[in-house]
Amino acid sequence: MGGVADYPRVRRLRDEADVQIRLDCYCHTCKLWHRPGPRTPDGFSRELWEWHAKHVGHDFEFLSTKRRLPRRFRDWFWQWVGYAPWWLEYGENTNFKLQYASATAFTITLTGLTSSATWIAGQEANAIDNSSARNIDSEITARIVTGTTPAVDSEIRVYGVQALFPDTTVVWPDTLVGTNGARSLTSAYMRDGGIKPLLGSTAVSATTGLTYPIPCLTTAQAWGKEPKRWNVFVTHNNTAALNATQTAPVMTYTSSYLTDT
Repeated sequence: MGGVADYPRVRRLRDEADVQIRLDCYCHTCKLWHRPGPRTPDGFSRELWEWHAKHVGHDFEFLSTKRRLPRRFRDWFWQWVGYAPWWLEYGENTNFKLQYASATAFTITLTGLTSSATWIAGQEANAIDNSSARNIDSEITARIVTGTTPAVDSEIRVYGVQALFPDTTVVWPDTLVGTNGARSLTSAYMRDGGIKPLLGSTAVSATTGLTYPIPCLTTAQAWGKEPKRWNVFVTHNNTAALNATQTAPVMTYTSSYLTDT
């Protein structure tokens, strides 16, 4: 009986998927328009609310897509006398969508990285140049393998680094240079001042050779927006050096950007 009772609803949902609404969105306040493409009734409802969110308090409406001039219509004459179709004066609305790039591995050598009791010595990666890519955010992942019998409750840390002067002559804080290599910071004051923020960390057990996933802040969470040039610095105080074999990719970043559709 349940299947029979549900039949009208199932039929309605199937029929609704066949209904396609084609309307142009017009904002008479911004003088902008946008064509979202065919939508089901449910999809059109979402489109309406998206348009409302972009044009809160504005005078907008949804109109026919057939607002085109007929052949041989003398539009120059009507423009001259001030009676041309009003929609000809509207620009197309920009409809931004979030897109993701493919995950990219950091160039960073963590095999056999020695311990630093105060997290001053560590490994710097090749820096990321965002000046042309113009990404708005990047998700950072790390999975690092400990060495032989690390000190229990010691830490592996991933710091974020932003270029101090990101233009033609790039300047990095303290002893960092923007390329993959072992670095020793001047002091803990430099670590907590110029080499920040702490993107992620994990405590480790005394078990040899465990792979630790390290949840990290995204670049937008760390700096408010993705910097023009940025980098990561990895350090640990496990006493034992990190494993000589690290599972590739050790660290990656997945960038996101906006596209105009």
